[in-house]
Amino acid sequence: MSHKSMQTDETTTRAGPAAPALPPLSLAVSAIGVMTLAQIGSSISSQLVDLEIADLGGAFSLSSDDASWIACIATMAEVAAIPLAATLARAVTMRTLIIWTSAIFALAAIASLPVRDETVLLVLRAVGSFCGGTISVLMFTAVMANLPPGPGRSAGLSVFAFASTAPSSIAAWVGAVVTERFGWQGLFYFDIAWAVVLLVLAITVLRSTASGMRLAEIDWLGYALLAAGGAALTLFMKQGDRFFWLENTTIVGAGIVAAVVIPAAVCSFLIRRRPLIDLTLMKTTFGWAVTLATFYRFGMVMAAFVIPQALTRLQGFRITEIADANIWMFWAECASFPIAWYWASRWDARIPLSLGLALFAVGAYVSTYLTPAWQAADFRLTEIAIGFGQGLFLVPTIFYATRDVTPQQGPTAAALFNLSRVLGQTFGIAVVGSLITYQEKFHSAILVDYLSTGSTVAERFNELVASFLSTHGDLALAQRQAWSSLSSLASSQAYVLAFADAFVLVSAVLGVSALLVLMLPPLRATTKRGGQQPTAVHSFALRGPR
Repeated sequence: MSHKSMQTDETTTRAGPAAPALPPLSLAVSAIGVMTLAQIGSSISSQLVDLEIADLGGAFSLSSDDASWIACIATMAEVAAIPLAATLARAVTMRTLIIWTSAIFALAAIASLPVRDETVLLVLRAVGSFCGGTISVLMFTAVMANLPPGPGRSAGLSVFAFASTAPSSIAAWVGAVVTERFGWQGLFYFDIAWAVVLLVLAITVLRSTASGMRLAEIDWLGYALLAAGGAALTLFMKQGDRFFWLENTTIVGAGIVAAVVIPAAVCSFLIRRRPLIDLTLMKTTFGWAVTLATFYRFGMVMAAFVIPQALTRLQGFRITEIADANIWMFWAECASFPIAWYWASRWDARIPLSLGLALFAVGAYVSTYLTPAWQAADFRLTEIAIGFGQGLFLVPTIFYATRDVTPQQGPTAAALFNLSRVLGQTFGIAVVGSLITYQEKFHSAILVDYLSTGSTVAERFNELVASFLSTHGDLALAQRQAWSSLSSLASSQAYVLAFADAFVLVSAVLGVSALLVLMLPPLRATTKRGGQQPTAVHSFALRGPR
């Protein structure tokens, strides 16, 4: 063998096996279109579980505390599925995984329709959410696998950003439509519809590929540790405020499990030769992006939690009225994501990223002026600011996240980015929800003290007594009605002040973040020798029929 041939063989060995060729553009676009539908459907379904929890609880005669476990178990199952999804797609192929998960999801939804036992419903919801969590990861993977670096992939990542974010703003509208038509069972009819459509498209559009690894090669120990720890952490954050945190043994136990098992999973990933999660990726710009995505979820908390809670608590709104508020955010998102893609693809990506966080802060600050009389339309400016902020922030963040990702780190990137999406929002809701609870108690105590001592309140009380007395002539009843009216006003005002405090916190956190992101290095495409950009994650590339 010649010296030149030996050098060539040595270079090939060091570089590793060549990445599979990218599929034709038409197949790539078709595959990403299917995965976009999958992303939107799974995201709306996940949001509907929280939005419809009151109707589900009423249908099964459950208290609000008992019904909350339906949403909690669903999120736990979703978190448990995310770390495995991208790696599992390499082992069984994406087409096979989509077919099986969409079929099982549809069957779980069908089986939920006649159920009248809450335990069975919990199990079926967990199965469906596990499949939904798996599906939600695969669009990111499909974009990275099927589009070459450059404008095409940037556009694909922007579509992923939109598909993973916009559903939160139209979920209430979808819920209102299906609830008015089918009642609480509309949640499952929606799940059946989109899952069956996805199943048909997966069978007819996606193409078979060779698997990239064997099931036995998956880091099952690392997955089991991370899934258990992530589920326990989700339970701790999602139910902690409802059950008074450390005063409840279940919450304490979940916190201990998370504190022990998650570090064990990290240690396992660090020492194994082929870990499920490659933590070295966190040393690159991807680590910055995941951290920023967590801050971004504080902005999402306003739309997904604080505003619906405020409208529900102050005005007694249900899902149909909440939809009127959230739809403005959707239209703003439709405008902002193309702008963000164009801006971040051509100029300094830090500017739209910072501006997006600033718009979150402005939207939160506007809502600090809320009063007990605010309706859905009063949150319109906040929703529009949030909608524009989401696109301007998230698109550059994804560009940063994928800049230094190698083909081997693709499953890690998909898993960690989607985990940050779910856990970041859960953490944000836990923090803001606890703040609202504690601040409501604080303001209530002050208002009650004022009611007991204020002369103006005494005058108002006497006026109410006189008003009620003129109606029925019963002095004792009139006094009870007057106190009840004053107490209701005080409670409503305490909640208004608590929600205002929550908006102040969110505005402060995001305002500081808007300044800090300007310290990031400029986003530039890294190049290899010869001027070629890094290769994509080709392990899942969809090819034509063999």
